Amino acid sequence: MTPHQAEALQRSDLSRQCDSTMRTAGAGMTLVEMLVAMSIMVIVFAAVVPQIRAIQNSWDSKRENVEVIQNGRVLVDHITSQLAQANSITAVSNSSETTGYIQFVDNDGNTMRYEIDASNYVVYGPVGNLSELTGPVSKLQFTCYDVCDLDTAITDVNSIRTVKVRTTITNAAELGRDQTFTGQAYLRTNASGGAAGDGQTVTEEPAAQFEFDTSNGQQPALCRIDASHHLCVYKAVGGATGEGWAVVLIVNTGNWTISKGTTLVFDNKACLGPDLARIDATNYLCAYTGFQGDGFAVILTVNPVTWTISRGTPFEFDTADCLNPVLSQIDATNYLCAYTGPGNDGFAVILTVNTVTRTITKGTSFEFDTGDSRYCALSNIDNIHHLCAYEQAASRGVAVVLTVNTVTKTVTKEAGLFQFEPLQAQYNELIRIDQEHHLCGTRAWLETGKACILTVNTGTWAIGKGATILYDTGSETPALAWITGDSYLLAYAAAAGADIGKAMVLSVDTQTDTVTSSTGYIHDIQKSWAPDLSRVDDSHYLCAYEGAFSDGFATILTVGSPVLP
Repeated sequence: MTPHQAEALQRSDLSRQCDSTMRTAGAGMTLVEMLVAMSIMVIVFAAVVPQIRAIQNSWDSKRENVEVIQNGRVLVDHITSQLAQANSITAVSNSSETTGYIQFVDNDGNTMRYEIDASNYVVYGPVGNLSELTGPVSKLQFTCYDVCDLDTAITDVNSIRTVKVRTTITNAAELGRDQTFTGQAYLRTNASGGAAGDGQTVTEEPAAQFEFDTSNGQQPALCRIDASHHLCVYKAVGGATGEGWAVVLIVNTGNWTISKGTTLVFDNKACLGPDLARIDATNYLCAYTGFQGDGFAVILTVNPVTWTISRGTPFEFDTADCLNPVLSQIDATNYLCAYTGPGNDGFAVILTVNTVTRTITKGTSFEFDTGDSRYCALSNIDNIHHLCAYEQAASRGVAVVLTVNTVTKTVTKEAGLFQFEPLQAQYNELIRIDQEHHLCGTRAWLETGKACILTVNTGTWAIGKGATILYDTGSETPALAWITGDSYLLAYAAAAGADIGKAMVLSVDTQTDTVTSSTGYIHDIQKSWAPDLSRVDDSHYLCAYEGAFSDGFATILTVGSPVLP
């Protein structure tokens, strides 16, 4: 190869390398191209990122909205349901207060409260021990009305019957909206525990009336075993020689129906005007006028499983005469018995029971009034002292304090008799208010029903009385039972001659020694002679009575407020 050919070949190789290098450089991006590409990417991200943010905000908002709605509904439902069952409202904020509160007493007697705490959460619970319920909220507002006006807001806790609640739950989401919830509760509140004259009334449970004996049922007496079981003794038909019967009356506190256990004939000769006193959970003392008009007593034992009744041996505590014996407990084994004895005089004796042998013994009989003494009633003052009210000669109502000595088994009386009714005082009934005050009901002159408070000075044992009220122009055989506070249930045979069943509430004021009465309620339009009462609970009472054909009836009387719209 010549030098010229070699030089030409070298230039050719160099040219091919340059072409190759130029082709390789042409495969990359120029600066302009890179700037354009980056601009496109910025535009895409600028369009997409807000959409992603919007989707995220929407999800957060919907999630918080669901949470807010759930919390709001639960909160309003909680408040309205609790208020609807409240026993009484005790405090509430003004309707203009947006961070309000309400305080009430529930059915169990607990004082409960709703309010907003420092963290803007609604708290609830017993006063002094509130717990977080839900939140946060920006508003908790209570607006209250009385029973007849739903336009004018009130804060008088004694008049509130409707409560509207308005609350605003805060939405924590960035784009979320706060939600406002409202609710309303109608309260059967501030009804119980008020004075009888302030509106308490008596009604009868619709399904309650029960004929516990279709043939016999005269002069029933009741004694509470427990809320659902009550011992009932009564006289069978047959004049002064009717047998003595006993049965457990069973109250269904769910539907307020009455049924009975197996009946026991505890005296197959005679039983007139029986009275009962509780000894213990299974044993009960019964005093009555027995064979030949003598005074008898017997221990009745109740089986708490089968609700059958057995008896001890009847004990004759007065072998001459005994009418309308009544009992008052002294202690666990001793009972004071007052009655109309020989010559229609007033007698009293201590009866001592032995529940192991089911036997009864007695102390020395004491003649506390040598004149006519009928329709005795007893009330325990302090165990040793007992108030006795009765109708004396000339048909006037008198009272005396009887004093017992359980060591010597003797009875004496404190000096001085007190006249509480000038003309007539039959079918007397006494019930203890406190040591110094005792409520007395009686059938007075012209068959009117009267009541008064008898007072006892526990230093001198002097007796006095407050003002007498006329609770009915025709009343026989009153019976009394304590309700709550200063309220007492009175049942009696009304409209003298017709003897329809009637009941009312009496309220007492021991500061002024006065008695007021509610409107009477008729529970039996035919007859309710010699009713007796036994407490089921604060607002329900078993009432046993003699019906139109000397048959035995029982019903449930309910004490409460009038039903308002």
